[in-house]
Amino acid sequence: MLIGASELRTMTPAQHGVYDAIASGPRKDVPLPFLAMLDVPHLADSIQSVGSAIRFSGSLSDEYREVAILSAAAAFGSGYEWNYHEKIALELGMGPEWIQACRSGDTSAIEDASVKGIIELCWGAVRDRKVPLDALASLTRLIGRSGASEVVAISGYYPLLALFLSAGELDTEIRPVQAAEPG
Repeated sequence: MLIGASELRTMTPAQHGVYDAIASGPRKDVPLPFLAMLDVPHLADSIQSVGSAIRFSGSLSDEYREVAILSAAAAFGSGYEWNYHEKIALELGMGPEWIQACRSGDTSAIEDASVKGIIELCWGAVRDRKVPLDALASLTRLIGRSGASEVVAISGYYPLLALFLSAGELDTEIRPVQAAEPG
């Protein structure tokens, strides 16, 4: 399933087109999930387009988007997605209490109601395979319909990527939460 470095030379024109489009887009590279789906170029292109819209054109703040992605990745158990996005979250300055809550699903130490709502919705959607309607209503009041809809999309999109990683035996375990740099 995976198109590796040696297979790059033997890709079809359609595979090359999708690979080049992803590499030259806002991601600036071709992350593993997209390599794993290049067997079906039109599907890889459609899926990466959704991801690009989520990551680079959405209404969520960068921090809220990464909270949702980390929560979906952790609830699903995708180490690759967790590790990839934990680095982004740390670069954004996300504190260890938010990161730990995303990882565990335990929001008891979170004061920001929007962050709490995002984590609870993602964990419920991924673990129970159903969007908790009370969590959706609450989150909609906090961040609006568009933001809440993006959180629902993230809750489905990142497990989809994790399934491709799993099918290609490319996923990893979630690393321990990184400690914040001192002062």
